[in-house]
Amino acid sequence: MPSSFRLLLASILIQTVFSTQQAVTVKGIVNCRGHRQPGTFVQLYDEDSIFDSDDLLGSVVADHRGVFCVKGNTEEFTTIEPYLLIEHNCGYEGLNEKRVFTKLIPVEYITEGPKAKHVYHMGDIELLTEDAPVQKYEKRIYVETNIDERIRQCIPIYVQYKTFYEKTVFESKTHEAVLPTDENPVIVEEPIVEPTDGEGEVVAATEQYHETDENKQEEHEILEEEKKIEEERLRLEEEQKRLDEIRRLEEEALRLEEIRRIEEEKKRIEEIRRQEEEQQRIELERREEERRLENERRAEEERKREEEAKLQEQRRKEQEEEHKRRMEEYHRREQERQEALRRREEEIKRREEEEKTRISSSSETIVEKKDPCIQFPVLTQSHSISRNIEARHEYVEDPCLKR
Repeated sequence: MPSSFRLLLASILIQTVFSTQQAVTVKGIVNCRGHRQPGTFVQLYDEDSIFDSDDLLGSVVADHRGVFCVKGNTEEFTTIEPYLLIEHNCGYEGLNEKRVFTKLIPVEYITEGPKAKHVYHMGDIELLTEDAPVQKYEKRIYVETNIDERIRQCIPIYVQYKTFYEKTVFESKTHEAVLPTDENPVIVEEPIVEPTDGEGEVVAATEQYHETDENKQEEHEILEEEKKIEEERLRLEEEQKRLDEIRRLEEEALRLEEIRRIEEEKKRIEEIRRQEEEQQRIELERREEERRLENERRAEEERKREEEAKLQEQRRKEQEEEHKRRMEEYHRREQERQEALRRREEEIKRREEEEKTRISSSSETIVEKKDPCIQFPVLTQSHSISRNIEARHEYVEDPCLKR
C-alpha cells in the first residue's frame, strides 16, 4: 500500500512538474434541417484515459444566429485530445429522446499557452442525420382568430361532413335524448310504515299529505319536462338557424367563387384575345414592313438600271462623238496634206520655169550655187508619202516650202 501510494504521488509530481499548458478555440454555426439553432448548449472536452474521466475545457450557448465560439485550456503531460460535444433532439422531436454530436479537433489547432493562437472554424454543423426518424418537422404556431374567420375556416369541413351531420342529428333524433343534470331534484322514496290501530287518522292524514306531495312533484316534473322541451326546441331552432347561416355562407362562398372563376375566365379570354390581336398587329406590321422594304428594293434596282442605261447611252454618245471627231480630224489632215502636196508641186513647177529662164538668160557664165533644199527629197504626186509621225513632222518643217 505505501509503495503504490508513493508511485501515485511520484506520477502526480512528475505530471505537475513536466506538464505544459495547452489551449484550443473552436467556432461554428449550429443548424437543424438547414435552419439556425439559437440557444444550443455547446461543450468542449479533453479526452483522457479509461481510468480518468474527460475534462471539461469550456462551454458556451449559441447566440440568436446559432453562432458559437468556445475556448478552453488545461495542463497535460502529453498533447491533449479535445473534442466538441452538442446534445440535441434534432430529428427526434416529440419522441422524448436526445442525441449527441461529437467532433474531434485537429492537432494543428492546439497551441501551448493560456490562449490559442489559431481558431478552428467548423462552419455549418448539421445535426440532422440520415437515420433520424423525424426528417421533416414543422413547428405549429397557434394564432387567435375571430368568430367570422373561424366560421369561414369551418365551412369546408361542414360541407365535407354535411350529409353525415344532418343524418345523425335529424334522422336519428338524438337531440331528444336528454341526459339528467344536477339541477333536477332528486326524489328519495320514504319507507312505508304500516299503521296501528290507534293511529288511523294520523295515517290517513299522512297519506293525504303524501298524495298532495306526489301531485306537486308530478306537476313539477311536468313543468320541468315542458321547460326542457321548450329549451330543446329553442336549441334546435338556434341550431337550425346556425345551419341555415352556414348554408347561406356556403352558398355565398360558392357564388363568390363562381363569380370569381367567371371573372378570371373572362380576364383569361380577354387576355388571350388581346394577345391574338397583338400578334396579328405585329404580323401585319411585319408584312407591311417587308412589303415596304421589297418596294424600296425594287425601286432602287429600277433606279440603278435606269442610271446604268443612262450611263451606257452617255458612253455610247461619247464614243460616237469621239469617233466623229477623229474622222473629222482625219479628213481635215488629209485635206491639208493634199493641199500641201498641191502647193509643193506648183512651187516645183514654178522653180523649174524660173530655173529655165535664168539659164537661158545667163548662158555666158554658169555659176553653181548650192541649193539649200538639196538635202530634202522632192515629193511629187507620184511619190508615196509616209504616214508615220516623223515623216509628217519632217515634211511640215521643210524650210524649202516656206515662202
